[in-house]
Formats: sequence, C-alpha cells, structure tokens
Amino acid sequence: MKFVAISDTHCRHLNLKLPKGDVLLHAGDISYKGQKNEILNFLQWLARLPYKHKIFIAGNHDFYFEKEKATEIQSIIPEGVIYLNDSEIIIDGIKVWG
Repeated sequence: MKFVAISDTHCRHLNLKLPKGDVLLHAGDISYKGQKNEILNFLQWLARLPYKHKIFIAGNHDFYFEKEKATEIQSIIPEGVIYLNDSEIIIDGIKVWG
C-alpha cells in the first residue's frame, strides 16, 4: 500500500502534482484563514481525487473546524473523504490517527 502525505497547502491544492498511491493523507493547514468557502473548495477537490482512501486532519490555520459543531462539520464532508479529529481509521491493518 502506498501512502502519499501532504500538508500546509494553504489553498494551493489545485497547483499540486500528486504521485499515484492508495492513500492520500493531508496533515493539516488546508486553508489560509479557515473560512468555510476555503474548506469547501478543498473538500470538493479532495473528493474528486482517484485515491482509494482520502484522509485529512485540520491544522492550526483551519479555524473552521475549531468553531463549528461536529454535526455541521460532518455535514460538509463529502462521501469517500475521511476527517480525523482525535480519532483513527485502520486501513489494511495500518492505524492512522489524527
């Protein structure tokens, strides 16, 4: 299984040339100011990527995730995208925590 790990894209995700892999892990700072429109833009991009598993965690610039309720956050996460917030997922025996 091949993991592709990125972070600190700060709204520049559309400029990335990502390698092939099975799992894409974004380790935070997807936005500049943590505004909802920045988050939604990133999530739409992430959902379209061809990785089998797409995982992200919020970084210190992603303020939206600090101020919103869990139900609101879950309502904007597209199908096929995994948001980790003090939680884990196990993929083929590999535990990912975020």
